[in-house]
Amino acid sequence: MSKLSFVILAAGKGVRMRSPVPKPLIKISGKSMLERVVESARRVPAERIIAVTGGGDVEQEARRLGCINALQKEALGTGDALKKALPGCFPEGEVLVSCADIPLIPPEVFRKIYNKNREEGTYMTVLTARAPDPSGYGRVITEKGRVRKIVEEKEASEAEKGVDLVNSGVYCIKRSGLEKFLDEIGKSPVKGEYYLTDLPEVVIKNGLTVRGMSCPWELVQGVNTPGQLRKAGEVLEEKKEG
Repeated sequence: MSKLSFVILAAGKGVRMRSPVPKPLIKISGKSMLERVVESARRVPAERIIAVTGGGDVEQEARRLGCINALQKEALGTGDALKKALPGCFPEGEVLVSCADIPLIPPEVFRKIYNKNREEGTYMTVLTARAPDPSGYGRVITEKGRVRKIVEEKEASEAEKGVDLVNSGVYCIKRSGLEKFLDEIGKSPVKGEYYLTDLPEVVIKNGLTVRGMSCPWELVQGVNTPGQLRKAGEVLEEKKEG
């Protein structure tokens, strides 16, 4: 069995939530978003779980939950965050990456993308969904069944903004060569950060394959606003009742 490292990106500030509580620690139906993602990671099962945090209360909670903590002192983007996590990962196998603010993805979806990436020999697999309203999400541009690139909305052309296939923020990536590829990601001219969404283009440039795996939209909706928080809570309560 290929070794699985599970990286949770939990260093974001979450300013749109308008909450004094750091976003990964905001509770939905009795548990923090971070705890829900950690529980799913354990059930994949992942042998190592690494949480990338900015320190403070989120780091303490990550350690309490049994995660390896990787500290990202400066907010330099998701590409930099994954680079900070690599020392805690296995030196081989697969790296499964998820944001801390998508707490509705069940372990079977994580397990499916892990198995797909491992068994098909793909270097990177992106979890995608068809969004009724893709506003605010990165668009996944495909060609002949393969992912060509992911474009953040603020950098997308008008044609690209019309694409409804969106990036969930979940990826499964081969561990081999990952440091090199992350080092090749350039700084965004818009925000001066290093986006993990630029990794597919780097991987393809190096002659390797990136594919997508679709998932129901309701599972991949992020929690970035109080309204989305309420909706996620409603979904979880419906599951309990079901």
